[in-house]
Amino acid sequence: MALHEMRYLHQHPAVIRILLGILVVPLVYAVTFLASVWNPYGELQHLPMAVVNQDRPVTGMAWGRQVTRQLVRNRSLDFRQMPMHRAQQQLATGHVYLVLQIPREASYQLRHLPTATRPLHVTYRTNAGQSAVAAKMGESAMTKLQIRLNQAVVQAEQQAARQQLAQQTRLTAGQLRQIAQLTAANQGTVATLALSRLQTQLARGAQAMTAVTPAQRRVQVTPIRLIQRDTHSLANNGTGMAPYFMTIALFVGCITLNIIYDAGQRHGKYRSFALAWLDKMSFLWGFVVLAASALWLGVWQVNGLRPVHPLATYLFSLLIILAFFSLVTCFRLWLGLTGAWLMLLFMIFQIGCSGGTYPIELTNPLLRAFHPYLPMTIAMSGLHQTISLGGSITEQVAILVGMVMAFSLGTLAYFYRHQDVSAE
Repeated sequence: MALHEMRYLHQHPAVIRILLGILVVPLVYAVTFLASVWNPYGELQHLPMAVVNQDRPVTGMAWGRQVTRQLVRNRSLDFRQMPMHRAQQQLATGHVYLVLQIPREASYQLRHLPTATRPLHVTYRTNAGQSAVAAKMGESAMTKLQIRLNQAVVQAEQQAARQQLAQQTRLTAGQLRQIAQLTAANQGTVATLALSRLQTQLARGAQAMTAVTPAQRRVQVTPIRLIQRDTHSLANNGTGMAPYFMTIALFVGCITLNIIYDAGQRHGKYRSFALAWLDKMSFLWGFVVLAASALWLGVWQVNGLRPVHPLATYLFSLLIILAFFSLVTCFRLWLGLTGAWLMLLFMIFQIGCSGGTYPIELTNPLLRAFHPYLPMTIAMSGLHQTISLGGSITEQVAILVGMVMAFSLGTLAYFYRHQDVSAE
């Protein structure tokens, strides 16, 4: 079986190399992508979070300082203490994914917990526009933290109540002994007054115990409530994932075009290599712009994507596909189909390194090392700004324009090197 095919492969070693290259593609895709999503919930100790302690200690209590110290020392979460202005800045830029803000009145309110009628509200801020998955992870972590904080406060309050009761019991027993001594020594007015004072104190204590309102009981059971504030909320999950899938789609389109259409093949006679290059590239640039426009129309009309800045998102998508096309075409021209194959592997590697599914801090250390320097990372960062965050994309535009210029010069150099190639 397959005798003729094996003979053909023996006579054409280049085909063997192509097949071996194709054999590697599923391996690289599976290993790289699985490495990026292997155990994100087990790596939460690498997810950067900020704690801002604005609490003002009161006599006998510095709750904010105590909680901050515990969070920073806790190895299950990566909390860093910082001032509020810095925390907000790092949340906006994606350097931290959650900011826990301990309010000024925290110690005062917990110090007067027995008479409190509302729980202590502790705010934590997330940025779903930067990473919807990280915001969900932060919400889950804060739910568990709220349970632990409430348990600690309730246990401390119960212990304080037991100590106070024991002290009151000892005081009452001492007063009873004093009354007995006074009664034995003097059956008169002094004993009567002491007994009356004790009865008054007991009555006040019983009245205080029965005067607790339902609201106070609820607060004593759940004294702390964590409130989420999202700096950039998302309409749906698709809006949060759009930068990831749009970037992949644009790169796939460039690879497919270069595999099917030979950008180095000339279809006419030209007076110079520059004119041949300009004729070919103007056609292909127009084609990829049309492809990116079709993608934009699809996500707008079919999926219902509504970015914060629609026009900026569209124009930035055009720049992305021009940068990707210049990169892929340069490799395809100089290395042939091997270049297209390398770009396919490069795209797969970028999918794992880009942090599109889970925050990059929760992935493989090797992938984290390459993450900031990849074209897809730059493209996704800019799309996050135009789609959901509304920030500046000056840096991303500069990098992608630099890519277009550099790799376009690479394709121009190829046409110069092969300017004697005859047209077909």
